[in-house]
Amino acid sequence: MKSLAVALLILATCSAFARQDEPKPAARSVKFFDVPDLPARVDDPKLVKTDGEFVLKCAVANRSDESLVGVRLTLMFVDAAHNGRISRMTWSEAATVPAYSINNFAFHPTIKDENKDADLFLAIDEAIGRESVWRTVDADKLLRAYARGQSGQIPKVQKLQNKYDKETPRVIFNELKLRKP
Repeated sequence: MKSLAVALLILATCSAFARQDEPKPAARSVKFFDVPDLPARVDDPKLVKTDGEFVLKCAVANRSDESLVGVRLTLMFVDAAHNGRISRMTWSEAATVPAYSINNFAFHPTIKDENKDADLFLAIDEAIGRESVWRTVDADKLLRAYARGQSGQIPKVQKLQNKYDKETPRVIFNELKLRKP
């Protein structure tokens, strides 16, 4: 009976060790620079490296009455170890977010070199809706100032008409029956 109990204990221990998950990749915190006049906002951004590529996991909130179809993002790396050397990348992503709602996304920036000591800063350069495009004026300069701790600058936003992503109007045809005289 004791040997059966010992065998069951060993079996349970072995299966517990076998079921241990691989360690999850460490998520790096990203500081977000919010522009209040833009309809889009990013919540809880984290940069994760999985399967050799980087993924920016976050939630995008839409603060407007127009649905969003995409965003243009800027990610800035500030390396304090190298006299505050700054490098940045900008990319566009499709992000469908209905009016006044929030959705989770996994964006895929093409990062070649990761500097593990650098601080990460994120901003939305453009928010693209069906009818409008909102663009932050001098987004790069504002993000650089924010990364240096100069948060007193007030961002300006241009709102432009979107000529390319409008929904086509739906036309409903009714068949008219003509009477013969």
